[in-house]
Amino acid sequence: MTDIEQAAFELDLYGFTVLPAVLQESEAQELAGTIDEADARIGIDYSYDEAYARLVPCVPALSDGFMTLIDHPDVLPVVERVLGEDIVLGSMNCRIVRPGDPDQPLHSDIPAVHRRIIGTPVMLQVVWMIDGFTAEKGATRIVPGSHRYPEAYPPQGMQIPHAIQPTGPAGSVMIFNGQCWHGGGANLSQDRRRAVFGHYRVGPWMRFQTDPALYVNEAHWHTMTPRQRELVRMEHGVGQKNAADYYTDQPREKRYD
Repeated sequence: MTDIEQAAFELDLYGFTVLPAVLQESEAQELAGTIDEADARIGIDYSYDEAYARLVPCVPALSDGFMTLIDHPDVLPVVERVLGEDIVLGSMNCRIVRPGDPDQPLHSDIPAVHRRIIGTPVMLQVVWMIDGFTAEKGATRIVPGSHRYPEAYPPQGMQIPHAIQPTGPAGSVMIFNGQCWHGGGANLSQDRRRAVFGHYRVGPWMRFQTDPALYVNEAHWHTMTPRQRELVRMEHGVGQKNAADYYTDQPREKRYD
């Protein structure tokens, strides 16, 4: 049984796996310094589901050290073993949980419509522990087996007593099925908890076959109904960026529960 097969087995059974000490501690410390410098320049306050943190976007653009994480030889083969090779890196951002930041409510990254088919997941999150993950420092909480539940959020009124917090030294990696209910932990320590989240999603059916933005002109756009504009992702007009889900100048208010 290879390490890749073991990791894939755990992802199928539990919905997550942990690869300990993929990076050396010195490598993690160097990345942490780059994050701190970037946070001072471009970091933003981030809020999702009543949880607060700092966000440093698109970390591969910060340094070669982060760029090498995209296809790291100890990590990408696990992702490809589960998702296949036709995948895209949807995002790779750093999330910084500060002292006093609270628990993030449990949620899934996969809309309910994509959870109807039990089997191969459509997305994996690769979490690089730039700082060591401990429960006190706010390690990510996850509910083992929840990737098999059909809803994207815990049922209202139900208690979830068996969420766990996988831990590891700086440089470790947690990989989890985006269908799993998860949420950042409350940081009860005096130190920041820095982590990089790589969002890998399957390529087929996640992109336009033909980008309508190449063909719809200003005159056409003004004759379109609001629903038509929504369907072709041109709510904000001609020239709308379509490569990503979110842009700061093109907020998408919809929440895909």
